[in-house]
Amino acid sequence: MPSTTVKPQPKSTATRREHERETRRQLILDAAKDVFAKRGFLSATMEEIAEQCELAVGTLYRYFQSKEELYVSLLCEAMEKFHQGIEAARSRDIPPNEQLRAVWQFFYDFYREQPEYYRALMFLHNEGLRNTISPDVIKEINHRAGRNFRLVAEIVQAGVDAGLYRPDLDTRGVVDVLWSLLMGLVQLIETRRNLDARADMLETLHRESFEWLECGLRR
Repeated sequence: MPSTTVKPQPKSTATRREHERETRRQLILDAAKDVFAKRGFLSATMEEIAEQCELAVGTLYRYFQSKEELYVSLLCEAMEKFHQGIEAARSRDIPPNEQLRAVWQFFYDFYREQPEYYRALMFLHNEGLRNTISPDVIKEINHRAGRNFRLVAEIVQAGVDAGLYRPDLDTRGVVDVLWSLLMGLVQLIETRRNLDARADMLETLHRESFEWLECGLRR
């Protein structure tokens, strides 16, 4: 009996359209990331973002109803990437202190590879953006950020339980310090890079920053 070959079925029209829509949505987010990083949220316009991704302004509004919604979507995308990085560090079969170091390294590597995300996050603090975003949206951002902070706090608590860190630590406070240190480091690196600081100097600053933090955590 002759064998029959089953030909793969072509994707449905609906599936193709969904894929195309998601691809275009990501294109818009990538363009917005660049424009917000260069211009800031308040100065950036939907027209500039449309020009960056070579789409009509009207097309942008079919995906995002406002510049605010576009910015918040970008923030949520960054928060999700952070979540994945933290979970990857937590899943490694290494002691909690090494997991925390892995989280710090992930944050730093992510900044080096995609600095626009961090620049966008800085605008949330520096431009009074909270005054222009609805309370419901702020609540969603805080929820996503809080989820990530809790995961890192669990790593710190595991270090306490393992006797690696001091038993009197405020684990959430440690996470706040870590994040503040990271964002401050990013701002310092951005400034020094503009002044043509050597790459090895920046790497040393990154490494020593975590070592200073960890010195305060140890028993």
